[in-house]
Amino acid sequence: MVTIEYEQSLIETTVFLAVRNDERLECELHQVVDRLYEIPDEERRQREFAPVFREFFTKLGLDRLIVGLLAERPLIGERVDRCVVRDAPRKKAQSAELLVQDNEHDDEHLRRTLVIQICPQSFLDAGGTTALSSPRGRFVTLMRRELLHVADMLDKRFGYIRETFSGEPSWQNLQRDRYRVLWDTYVAGRLEREQLGVNGEKERLERAFGRVFANGIADIDGGVFAGIFDAPSLTHRNFMDWAREPVLLLIRSPDRLKSPQP
Repeated sequence: MVTIEYEQSLIETTVFLAVRNDERLECELHQVVDRLYEIPDEERRQREFAPVFREFFTKLGLDRLIVGLLAERPLIGERVDRCVVRDAPRKKAQSAELLVQDNEHDDEHLRRTLVIQICPQSFLDAGGTTALSSPRGRFVTLMRRELLHVADMLDKRFGYIRETFSGEPSWQNLQRDRYRVLWDTYVAGRLEREQLGVNGEKERLERAFGRVFANGIADIDGGVFAGIFDAPSLTHRNFMDWAREPVLLLIRSPDRLKSPQP
């Protein structure tokens, strides 16, 4: 089962933000914290600070956001050892990244760490303890997409491996863009069917699909995008092949795929 570790500075900043509009809670926090500033030894003072802020973080229900998001993807809990939650330097840097300790001979005993970067304000913007049932909070929307990508990477049926594209830099970039749009479309379709989708996301991705496959299959068969969006099961190999050779989408379109390609 995955263990969640929060960066201490993230906890402290988030707690301060959470109590600043509640006079009772703010006073309660300062009654405890202000006494700790009197401890002359800095190292000991920091040790004393940590459990106080962790207790308030939990008391305010701020820990439920990440716990709830991870609970939506049980495979992450099964196959990831640690989840490290860090302070993002800015909102655009908020993300989830899967780090894997290399072990070429024993996949079952790989050490996997999920690193989530989040701004303190996002805990509050997400709706606090009701974050997962609230339509508010861009972080929740972002993280649901990010974590479904991570779950795919952990799913042996998806077959994710690190690969590179060949050719001139501009050609490599186009193939990467195609791969990203294909995978994002597959993710968005499943989230919508789970009733976790976002208004306008399908239309946004369809426009992106038209750009990266311009003058090609997007113009020939408008149903290809819908086939990917509605597909119940696709693979990394599908996306690599289609990114390199878009014509394969017309030959092996998603609605004709009975099972993931080997």
